[in-house]
Amino acid sequence: MISHPDKCIFVHIPKAAGQSIEAVFVQRMGLTWSQREALLLRPNNQPELGPPRLAHLLAREYVDKGYITPGLFEQYFKFTFVRNPWSRLVSEYNYRRSLGAKNYQKSFRHFVLTHFPTPQDDDHCQAKDFYRHVVPQSQFLYDEKGKCLVDFVGKFEHLQEDFNTVCQQLAINTITLTHKNKTPQKNRLFALLPLLLQPKVVKHKHYSEYYDDDTYALVERFYQEDIDNFHYQFDQA
Repeated sequence: MISHPDKCIFVHIPKAAGQSIEAVFVQRMGLTWSQREALLLRPNNQPELGPPRLAHLLAREYVDKGYITPGLFEQYFKFTFVRNPWSRLVSEYNYRRSLGAKNYQKSFRHFVLTHFPTPQDDDHCQAKDFYRHVVPQSQFLYDEKGKCLVDFVGKFEHLQEDFNTVCQQLAINTITLTHKNKTPQKNRLFALLPLLLQPKVVKHKHYSEYYDDDTYALVERFYQEDIDNFHYQFDQA
């Protein structure tokens, strides 16, 4: 996301409250959510220009793909939010499962060990970004020399507190975040629908309960950089 009025770039790592943050800047520009393309929040059907959804550009891609000049990239305040890798992957699984995505309908173990997304799963024509959603968070933020390209890394686990810091850096009034793009949950209206019309509803457990030794180890290996760079532990709240 690029907000020129606020002179900032938000590197949106999937499943780390990104839409809640973007909604703040959309509103600050006097736009509705359906008008968010003005902040570079739109689908992309050209692989050479970035991922299927430009909201999920890597930090280095903003300049590499020509969305902002190197000079402005240096001048603007760049920030992001990261999340515990084990928690983030469970959130991704439940989100896709709630949308009916094919490879997410069986167990979490089956998804992780058998259908973990690959780059070939992304589809620019259909704006499907399965792989970009599970890319290690460090790849969003660091260049090939290991330099972090953003000025502030907040954490999902203390989202509002860290977003207050973002507001201070941008010299804007503190804004309370709302929860956008939440995985659908059961509500009382569903009870009034015929049983066959009710959507599949999963009562979510704590993320740690989804894991066994094999799935824990795979996440630890795949996201080792994130664990090291952002100081996460498996049982961290």
